[in-house]
Amino acid sequence: MIIPTLNRAADLSRTLPTLLTQTVVPDEVIIVDQTEDDSSRKVVDEFSAEAAAQCGDALRLIYLHHPGLLGVGVARNIAIEHATGGILVFLDDDVLLEPDFLAKLLAVYQQDASVGGVSGVVTNYPLPSRKERLLYRLFWVGPFHDERQPIYWNCEKLRDSGPFPARKFSGCLMSLKRQALDGERFDPKYRGAGSEDLDLSWRVSERWPLVITPRARLIHVRTNLGRRRDHWFTYAVKCDHYLYFRLWNKGITNRLCFAWLNFGYVLFATASSVKHRSLGPWRAFIEGIRLGREQVKLSSEQS
Repeated sequence: MIIPTLNRAADLSRTLPTLLTQTVVPDEVIIVDQTEDDSSRKVVDEFSAEAAAQCGDALRLIYLHHPGLLGVGVARNIAIEHATGGILVFLDDDVLLEPDFLAKLLAVYQQDASVGGVSGVVTNYPLPSRKERLLYRLFWVGPFHDERQPIYWNCEKLRDSGPFPARKFSGCLMSLKRQALDGERFDPKYRGAGSEDLDLSWRVSERWPLVITPRARLIHVRTNLGRRRDHWFTYAVKCDHYLYFRLWNKGITNRLCFAWLNFGYVLFATASSVKHRSLGPWRAFIEGIRLGREQVKLSSEQS
């Protein structure tokens, strides 16, 4: 299991104990700590003592302190190089795993050797309004359609369902075979959150089937610590523009889907600006485009 962390000692202290309550305890836990002080190290030391008392040598703990690192992607990439297992499980530092989370992930690999990656589900994401879901289905089409969200929203109904095909994984609860990962890595120059995991999983899905199993479940606390406080509209536009120019800027169908999505964004910005008598939504939209294209330019410099 790979967990990057930055300035979230309190969250980490709640996440780590859920690893030891797993019905299948992980063989290896790698924590990449980007925190300047020793607050997170103290949490890891306590976890290490508990793990040793409970698991002995069965659980290998690797703690890497790199306060100079920028971005969760580069932290995960460093952990990949230290990992020894054939299946790499990526978690955030603010998640609470159900006791059989890891067992349910591994069961999918055992049942289908052709699968390259398995994700679980987040159980505490609220169901959007009917209007919001309608807009989502209407404008987020083609590669922009996100198959994760309906599964998350209906996770209770789907608790006992089999795996669903997917091409987009959330970094807070995804797993990949090392063989499927091959030379692919997270974008080390991505700043913020929300797209570097989608970028990687989509690239892996070009060669390997990926699935989401509703049986592997966790709560994503989504603490605000360490997160950019962009307007949600800016965040959404930035992510979609980044992914389009990174992955999907080819073919007439993808281009039409991108144009249609932006038309939806324009309608939303206009309606919201009129409703609130403010140009704030339009400014958020323009800022999202700027940040998305800026991120693509920054990321392309690495190659």
